[in-house]
Amino acid sequence: MSRHRLHLNVTERCNLRCLHCYWQAFGEHRDPSLETIDRILGEFKRLAAAYHEQGPHMLTLGGGEPTARRDLARIVALGRARGFRIRLVTNASSLDARGASALKHAGLEVAQVSLDGACERTHDLVRGRGSWKRTMAGIAALKHERIFTVLSYVLLPAFNLEEAPLLLDLARSLRVGGVKFARPLEDGQARINGLEVQGAYWQTFRRIVDHANEIRYRRMLLFFDPLAHLLPVSEPRAVKGIWGLATDLCQCNNTELVEINGSTGDVYYCRVRERLGNVWDDDLVQLWQHHPLLQGIRTKTPEGACDGCKVWQSCRGGCPAVVHSMTSDTLLQDQACVKVAEQPTLRRFSTRGHSNRRALSTVERLRRSRRRVRDGVLVRVLR
Repeated sequence: MSRHRLHLNVTERCNLRCLHCYWQAFGEHRDPSLETIDRILGEFKRLAAAYHEQGPHMLTLGGGEPTARRDLARIVALGRARGFRIRLVTNASSLDARGASALKHAGLEVAQVSLDGACERTHDLVRGRGSWKRTMAGIAALKHERIFTVLSYVLLPAFNLEEAPLLLDLARSLRVGGVKFARPLEDGQARINGLEVQGAYWQTFRRIVDHANEIRYRRMLLFFDPLAHLLPVSEPRAVKGIWGLATDLCQCNNTELVEINGSTGDVYYCRVRERLGNVWDDDLVQLWQHHPLLQGIRTKTPEGACDGCKVWQSCRGGCPAVVHSMTSDTLLQDQACVKVAEQPTLRRFSTRGHSNRRALSTVERLRRSRRRVRDGVLVRVLR
C-alpha cells in the first residue's frame, strides 16, 4: 500500500471567491493554533505508524487560502520538524517576495498554484478581476526562491476546456516545473453558482496529450483523475514519448489521502465531501481502517463496462469524489469515462466488504517501485 498523505486545511479564510470552489462557508471557524496543528500532525503520525509506514510523509497545506495566515512559515517549519515534506496549495495572489523567502527558509519544497485559464481573461472570469496579475507576481516570487512550482488547472466546461492545452505553453514560458489537471466537483460554490461540471473531459485529455507532442513538452504533465489511467492503454503511441507524463496519480483503492479541516477537526477522504468523522472525537486509525465509505471504495468489484477493463485495478471506475458530488454515492460508475458512456444503464459497484489489503503480483510491485523512483527523479531533475 502507498504511504498515506495528509492534506491539512490551516484556515477557512480566502481572499478570492472562485466560481467552482467546493467550500460553502469562508472563515466560519477560527484558524487552528500552532498547538492544534501540532496535535493533528501527531494524530496523523499515529495513523502512519499503524500501517508500519517509514520515511517522510507528504504534508499539503491548504485552505481556504493558506497564505492568509501570517504565521504560515511557522507552520511549515513545524511540519518539517515533525518529519514531513511540505507542499503548499495556493492561489499565490497575495504572495510577495518576502513571504516566499520566509516559506523557503522554513522548508517549503513544492507549491501548487491554482490557475484556471491559460490567459488573463479566462482566469479572471473564474477567480475574479485582477487575480491573474497578482497570481503571476506570486509565481515570480516562488520562482525567485527556487521553490518547485506546478500550475494546477481545474477543467471547467463552460470556461476553459478549449484552451486547456495552452497551459503547457504557459508553463514553458514561465519556466515552472509543470502542470496538473483535475475535474471540478458539483459542490459548494459550484453548486450555488449552477456551474456546469459535465463535459468532454476525455477529449480534452487527448488534446492536451496531442499538444504536448506538438510542442515537445518536457516538464511535468500530471492528470489528477482516475480516468487518465486509460491514456497509456487506449492511446499508447500518443503518450509514449512524453517525458514527465503521470497518468497514475490517483490510486483510489489505496485511500491514502487524508484531508483534515484544522479549524473544526473534521476528517474527509481526498475530495469526497462527506464528513467521515472528527479527529478530536474519533480515533483516526479506527476511522480510516473501518469507515463504511472507505471500505466500499477499497473493495469495489467491476460492473458493466468496468468488468474486464485493463485499467480497472488502477482506475476503479473513476473519481469517487466527482461521482459523489453529483449523486451522493461513491459507488456509482463515473459517466465521464468513454467506455461507461457507451453503456445504456448506470451501474452501481458491488463490494467485497472486508479488507483493503490485497495480494500484489510481482508485476504490480515492480510497477509501483518504478513509479516511486520516477516521481523522485522528476522532482530532482526539474529543480
